[in-house]
Amino acid sequence: MRRLIKPLVRGTLAFMFAGSATISSIQYAAANEVHVVQPGETLSEIAKQYGTTVASLRRLNSLQDANFVWYGQRLVVDQGGSVFAEPQSAGGYQLYRVKAGDSLTKLARRHGLSVTQLAQINGISPLRWLYSGQQLRLPISTTSVQSAQSAAPVDFQRYTVRPGDTLTRLARQHGISLTRLMSVNGLSLARWLYVGQVLLVPAGLEPALQPVPPVPALEPAPQAPALQPAPPISAMVPGQSLGAVHTVQAGQSLKDIADQYGVNHAAIAKLNNLANNSILGAGQALRIPSESALELLAGMEHRLDQSRYPTSTERWVEVDLSEQLAVAYEGTTPVKAFVVSTGVGNTPTVQGTFRIWAKIAMQDMRGGSRAAGTYYHLRDVKNVQYFHRSYGFHGTYWHDNFGSPMSRGCINMTNEDAKWLFDWTSPAVYDDDWLFSNNANPGTLIMVHE
Repeated sequence: MRRLIKPLVRGTLAFMFAGSATISSIQYAAANEVHVVQPGETLSEIAKQYGTTVASLRRLNSLQDANFVWYGQRLVVDQGGSVFAEPQSAGGYQLYRVKAGDSLTKLARRHGLSVTQLAQINGISPLRWLYSGQQLRLPISTTSVQSAQSAAPVDFQRYTVRPGDTLTRLARQHGISLTRLMSVNGLSLARWLYVGQVLLVPAGLEPALQPVPPVPALEPAPQAPALQPAPPISAMVPGQSLGAVHTVQAGQSLKDIADQYGVNHAAIAKLNNLANNSILGAGQALRIPSESALELLAGMEHRLDQSRYPTSTERWVEVDLSEQLAVAYEGTTPVKAFVVSTGVGNTPTVQGTFRIWAKIAMQDMRGGSRAAGTYYHLRDVKNVQYFHRSYGFHGTYWHDNFGSPMSRGCINMTNEDAKWLFDWTSPAVYDDDWLFSNNANPGTLIMVHE
């Protein structure tokens, strides 16, 4: 029994220390600004943006590798600790720690200020709510407020959201950090903007009007395409829901046939037990998958048992690493299958059950190490969906060897398949900006297994 008690005590103490550290981290983060990592950003760039150091960012966020941050990662940023370093009565102001029941309205009335004045003094939005323990600057007298206002004019003005505006674009156009713009307006990346919404933005700079695209010149009507030879009777019409059988013509390749039917050539190869680079013979009969490609499931050696399904009521996606297949489900019913490429070698795809936490229609991707010869920089990667840290689904244009592991951990798909899955999953995206899932707009379940 004594042997069991010692590990139990050590585990309990470790849990208590970990909980204490977590609470301390949360309180410390509340006193600092939080930066959401954007595509292509590095720690040194983030440190320069906030006037801090890489060492400080690594210490605050317990980062082991100074060369690795992932898109959407939230980093606590120490901007010099001015909140805590300020003397209690410096410049006619004193520090006040918010208590339960406090509000901007109550504190402003108590000190003879308007809500707008109190918000401006503390650099926050008048609409923002307070939390217990928050540090606020409050004037010792109204004269300090008047002198401060005469010395420092208001730096923000109202801006009405227009069609096509996003938080990222507005931050860039007005020369302000995305985190600062969200903080001033009490917003988060999980919320999208709507036309007519009023925001506070830095004064003195109006976003440039977008040029009206030129009206394309009229072109002569296209000539009717040349008549194509009639396909075999058993051939599938593109978009048809049922599969078909295709008779190979002399000189045809898998890609030629895939283009004819609008399907992934790797799906044809997998359905017919062929390699992607197989040479076809004239007269050879090939099964063509339907638009949903569910015929691929019949050829799987071991299907996932329904008892292991993560849900029976909502949409979810299964990724079978052994089969190099992804399957979209409505409850227990499969609706579409995809031939994919997952992680290879020392960069395997993570396994487990997750939810999509971030989506973006297009972004650049880079990573690896120049010294090790593994550095890469891929531009305009389409329909990206992250389900665990930097692991996600995305379109792929730099290879077409789907059905074989090829990636650095992500799930490679054709651009067409990635677009279908991007539109089918949640959270729903309404523009080309980043979108993060939340309780009101949760991400689709993802299950990755061998």
